Amino acid sequence: MMSLPPHFIDEKNKEVVFHIKGGYPVTMEIPSFMKSFPKGFKGVTCRCEETFYKLRAKVKE
Repeated sequence: MMSLPPHFIDEKNKEVVFHIKGGYPVTMEIPSFMKSFPKGFKGVTCRCEETFYKLRAKVKE
């Protein structure tokens, strides 16, 4: 299993946002990553580093 990529939790939307630069096959690991988080949360990917950090900052406000 791969180690968790950079991520943050958006409690309001019940999402875990992962920064994954590439797509397939890394995105295939998301169900495995999600085992580390509460049930009911969904995994979302963000490929753009700038967007990822903007979203993370917005969630932490």
